Amino acid sequence: MMNQIPYIQRPSLVYTPGQGDPNVTRLSDWITEWDGAERFHAALIGAPLSKSSISFSGAHMHPTVFRQLFSAFTTYNFEDDVDLLPLRVRDLGDIVMHTTDIPQCHHHIEQAFDEVARRLPTVVPCLIGGDHSITFPALTGLQRVRGERIGLIQFDAHLDVRDTASGGRSNGTPVRSLMETGVLRGEDVVTIGLRSFANSKQYRTYAEQQGVTLYTAKQVRERGMQTILGEAIARLKMNVDVVYATFDIDVLDQSDVPGVPAIGPGGLSPLDLFYCAEVLGAWDRVIAMDMVCVDPNRDTRDRTTRISMHVLLYFLTGLAKRLKLTAGHA
Repeated sequence: MMNQIPYIQRPSLVYTPGQGDPNVTRLSDWITEWDGAERFHAALIGAPLSKSSISFSGAHMHPTVFRQLFSAFTTYNFEDDVDLLPLRVRDLGDIVMHTTDIPQCHHHIEQAFDEVARRLPTVVPCLIGGDHSITFPALTGLQRVRGERIGLIQFDAHLDVRDTASGGRSNGTPVRSLMETGVLRGEDVVTIGLRSFANSKQYRTYAEQQGVTLYTAKQVRERGMQTILGEAIARLKMNVDVVYATFDIDVLDQSDVPGVPAIGPGGLSPLDLFYCAEVLGAWDRVIAMDMVCVDPNRDTRDRTTRISMHVLLYFLTGLAKRLKLTAGHA
């Protein structure tokens, strides 16, 4: 691959396109490596890190299993009658991880996203985690280059504001880390899908004192995701220049996602998450997204990875609409 971006190595899996039905475009035909020169719209980047997870996690395997599913899905969104083919999506590969040094892994993520923001300022990075600790360095690298006021929309069963003094930067600390380092302001953070018996009163108080907007899974059920997301967007529009969206797949109900480390009942519906992904993809202030905390080792028939894949595809549907790059079929 020409002009390889520092700290990123080739994808863990690369397909030879054009092997199937000429009337069907599969993701494995559409998502290819970047040649270093071509202009494109969205980048896939893997972050195979799970050593920083509080609970046991094989989320480092997610990027590879995610790519294995490229041959199982097509570019055609039947519901919207939209083919994503005109949208150019390139797989930049996986960020290089140190075998034992978690801070070094985070440094690599930060530097990679710094470089992506510098070299590809119009490209929308889509980060395939990994555990949720990766959001902190990725957003830090982006913000350092862009210098804009960034908002965060987080879909998560957890607050992710644990005190770093109690165990360092982990998958439970990204939001606190972003606020404490000044990358984000608390009033520019919205968390949707919080669940009971998955957080603490002390950390809720901390988040509220920082100005974080909190929505529970119960509020989503009672008021509807369209209303909740509309409020979140309206709030951020008043203050921020751009927005980063992070999808922790454990926000969903355990019946739908057996392959997340922190399963729990009473979570959101996949359809709610797909709706949000498409709306945020279409919003011109959203500059990047990630999908985290999928553990293929705990999964059955790749059910959870298939959901994270659909989060990406609905996000890209929104992005294609934003860029007016849709092709419909009768």
